[in-house]
Amino acid sequence: MKNKNLALTNGIVGLAGGIVLLFGVWFMVAGAMVDVGNNSDSAITFSIITILLYIIKIAILVLGIVGAIYYKGTEQVKTSSNVLLIVGGAISLIPALGWVGGILAIIGGSIYLANLKNFKREYKNETK
Repeated sequence: MKNKNLALTNGIVGLAGGIVLLFGVWFMVAGAMVDVGNNSDSAITFSIITILLYIIKIAILVLGIVGAIYYKGTEQVKTSSNVLLIVGGAISLIPALGWVGGILAIIGGSIYLANLKNFKREYKNETK
């Protein structure tokens, strides 16, 4: 039996990360406005927000790949959830398409979380 911790992690990161990516452009605009409001020549707030968004994008992509490898050949996790996280992470790396990747990551994360019931059912069958 495969462990469900990776599925739970992929579901939470896909769902929460997708929501953050969906509004990522607005976070970047807010960071730029803060930098302009501070009258400084550095764009440190904008840069930090951009780096954090790229870390989320790469995390979604990597977790999708790890999930595809880990749950290959099992019926507990559907392949569509892995594919959606991989495609969502890859598309979000394209400038101005982060919101599209966020929507795909939300859908993939939701499928992962819906698949958690398969782990409980497998556990119950093994204990009998």
